Amino acid sequence: MEVFIHYFIRIILPILIIGCILLILVLIINRYRYDSFRPKFHKAKDEIDIFLTNLIFSPFDETHHHTEIEQFKKAIPFEKNWCKKLLLNEIIFLKLNLKGEVTNKFHYIYEQFDLFRYTQKLLKSRRFYLKCLGLFQLESLDYKKGRNYITPLLNHKNRDIKSRAFLALISLRPNKLESLIDFTHDITIAEEINIMDILHHKKTKMPANLKDWIASDNATIVKLGIKLMIFYNYNNENKNIVELLKHDDKEVRHEVILAINSLFIVEAETELIKRFSHEDTENKLEIFNTLAKIGTTESENFIAQLLEARTDEGIKLDAVYCLHKINRNYFDSHFLDNEDVQKMVEHVKAIRK
Repeated sequence: MEVFIHYFIRIILPILIIGCILLILVLIINRYRYDSFRPKFHKAKDEIDIFLTNLIFSPFDETHHHTEIEQFKKAIPFEKNWCKKLLLNEIIFLKLNLKGEVTNKFHYIYEQFDLFRYTQKLLKSRRFYLKCLGLFQLESLDYKKGRNYITPLLNHKNRDIKSRAFLALISLRPNKLESLIDFTHDITIAEEINIMDILHHKKTKMPANLKDWIASDNATIVKLGIKLMIFYNYNNENKNIVELLKHDDKEVRHEVILAINSLFIVEAETELIKRFSHEDTENKLEIFNTLAKIGTTESENFIAQLLEARTDEGIKLDAVYCLHKINRNYFDSHFLDNEDVQKMVEHVKAIRK
């Protein structure tokens, strides 16, 4: 114990003291550098905001704008990467928040400041988050000249980079979605949402090969294809959509049931009834929602049999709701002696009032 105390006092304690002193010095220096840098940053930001606003809203004169930009480069620390990043962030912010003809100037400004070269450096960086930042810049600015720098990243080993490149490429060429069918990686839910958001905002035309998507070996492509058919109200593949109720993937079948509902595919009624017992609760409830819309007497008889049998209480109320929606008068002459069903009927009627 005495030996330990000796070594602690002579060796470990001095090292800890020196370490603490060095840490304090580093924190003080960093704070000093931050306090020194902050005024420069805010001054540059204010100058950039004023300059960009004046430039964007003034009449376009290429010669005059070029001269103004060259002079402005000398007025700010443009050679510093932090300044280029700040300038690019401000350009992107304005691009995303402004509408109309003024947005036509952003590509010109981006090129005149030679910021595409800055973006290229990010795309070539070994750090994945810098690559993703570069992809975000191209996508946000809708800079189609950058597509050739995105394509190689589609096969990157990093999943985040591959995903970001995938979405950026779709955003830059939304009217050429046909190539999506060749994608082998799984499309995540987040990617699906982003793709649909891109299509919604850019008013893209339907892929010419959309009918082939639902025959893909990639289940996520099949799901996306079904979503697009709903989005474009595409009714030419109803028979093949119904056939997908037999697909091995539960999520694909879920999308198919939604599509049958949205596209009003009445010929799917019999197949939905056949598939009902093979589905989990989520898909069963979605089948009820769809039958409530397209159901006929065949669905009435099917649901009545479910209510007479020992049906899972978790779906019984939905079954009553579905049957009541198909035929509002059905329960006026059926199940009158079934107290449980009648309570559900009253509940459903109360909801529908």
